Amino acid sequence: MGDAAGMITPLCGNGMSMALHSAKIASGLIDGFLQNSLTRAEMEKSYAAKWKSIFSSRIALGRFLQSNFGKDRTTALFLKTVNALPFVKRAIIKGAAGKPF
Repeated sequence: MGDAAGMITPLCGNGMSMALHSAKIASGLIDGFLQNSLTRAEMEKSYAAKWKSIFSSRIALGRFLQSNFGKDRTTALFLKTVNALPFVKRAIIKGAAGKPF
């Protein structure tokens, strides 16, 4: 669960929260599988769909943010822009943190 594949960029928000949230999603589906109300294929397909709906925008945001760091000019311009526009900073933080579960 979580970042077992190493796909969560460091700027996606709270990685431990993402791991716990994905485990919560999986546990409900695994229970359905063990109770014979879901096939393995249904369980896996449902997990992938739920994970994608909850986390894909955070992953995309994290990749975008990460791509703006590491080069002096890009980083400086990005930080200057974010600092000049507080609503953008708040939107980034909110997007990276995700919703409580």
